[in-house]
Amino acid sequence: MEKIKVYYEDTDASGRVFYANYLKYLERGRTEFLYKLNLNHKYIKDNFDIIFVVKKCDIDFVKPGFFEDIINVETKILSFSKVKIIFKQNLLINKEIIVKAKITIVSINSSGKIKSMPNKLLNYFN
Repeated sequence: MEKIKVYYEDTDASGRVFYANYLKYLERGRTEFLYKLNLNHKYIKDNFDIIFVVKKCDIDFVKPGFFEDIINVETKILSFSKVKIIFKQNLLINKEIIVKAKITIVSINSSGKIKSMPNKLLNYFN
């Protein structure tokens, strides 16, 4: 689980986290998830010519986060195939969910075309 501190720049005039910043926190959680699998985006691009892009976001903003809160990011894979991964992610403060998300990413090549992930890469997600 990743920890993110809410900085002043992350908030709106009311001191609440600006809604679009939750997308950055979710992205950071998915990147850290890859690191824990001993992967990173550069390695994936350089070795497989694969770039992950977000195709769909389903986000439920349950409660606000505030300036100087510590947000915990939970990231799990719900399912995956050769061309997409569906993540379930939660953002929590003190074990209380503030944001629930289901994020679908797809794999493309450096030309922007959908590209199947080879088994060598898929094996990391098992």
